[in-house]
Amino acid sequence: MGKSQYNPEIHHRRSIRLKGHDYAGGGLYFVTLCAQKRQQLFGHMEGGMVQLTKAGHVAKACWQEIPAHFPGVEAREFVVMPDHVHGIIKMPERGEGAKHFSPIQDGRPRGTSQTLGSVVRGFKIGVTKWFRTNTDVQEVWHRNYYEMIVRSAEAEKKIAGYIRMNPWRCVQQLGNGLRGMGNPALWNLPRLGICSSRNALRPKSIPRASSYFSGFHSPLEKEIFAKLLELKKPLIWCPAWSLDRVAFVPGVREALEENRMLILEMRNRVGDLAAAEERNRFVFEQADKLWIPHIAPGGMIDRLAREMNIQKKIIQ
Repeated sequence: MGKSQYNPEIHHRRSIRLKGHDYAGGGLYFVTLCAQKRQQLFGHMEGGMVQLTKAGHVAKACWQEIPAHFPGVEAREFVVMPDHVHGIIKMPERGEGAKHFSPIQDGRPRGTSQTLGSVVRGFKIGVTKWFRTNTDVQEVWHRNYYEMIVRSAEAEKKIAGYIRMNPWRCVQQLGNGLRGMGNPALWNLPRLGICSSRNALRPKSIPRASSYFSGFHSPLEKEIFAKLLELKKPLIWCPAWSLDRVAFVPGVREALEENRMLILEMRNRVGDLAAAEERNRFVFEQADKLWIPHIAPGGMIDRLAREMNIQKKIIQ
């Protein structure tokens, strides 16, 4: 808990600087700075959100003050997590800017270089100074940092989305063997489970409920899922694949950011019929009520409904 899921498409971490690259010649960079031994120095996860400690707020302030100490440098999208910081830094072209100070350093210069390394170092020094003055912690940061060169506006947009999603991508233990990300409070609401066989006709309306709960996997379920996202309804989703993929489904990030979604991790994430049956069983067992727009005679849902005796849960 407290560690974001690794995304190989955008999160290529490099602990060694790229040979031949001019880090003082401008450019855009995605950086990650980790706390020493991944200690949760900056906050903790609660209710699907990061609750920052005082140190976490200091780290946030130091990041925001980077442009004041490094003229021409832009500190763009960032997030402070319990044990690391992600952010995008834009370095000015060579010759831009004049004064080069580290954040929270009593206004004293820290050398004349203006490279990505000097900016990161200034940020880390500012945070470390606060820790050493106000706490017993002496070693705050992992010795190195990770960076990726951002080569296009589209890449920056994708990375900025990843950074904004970080708090909601933290997997939490929900009890009884359940893991998930998002707002765990939704699990305490009355749950309307949704299941439908394939080749179902579109229903005229969706029943009212405190929360909607499903794998949202069949064609009709997917259509209902999209409509519920559009209507901004509370959703509990148990998808057919791993949690590191779901946040990029259209509409999901906004729902997570607005605390109206909880995504549960299923044990079987193969995506085959066996996994689908496990998921439907889970929904049937855990839902308070069930809405099944269409049951194909002899199909999986028909068989499970008879086997599990769920008739009393079904609403029309």
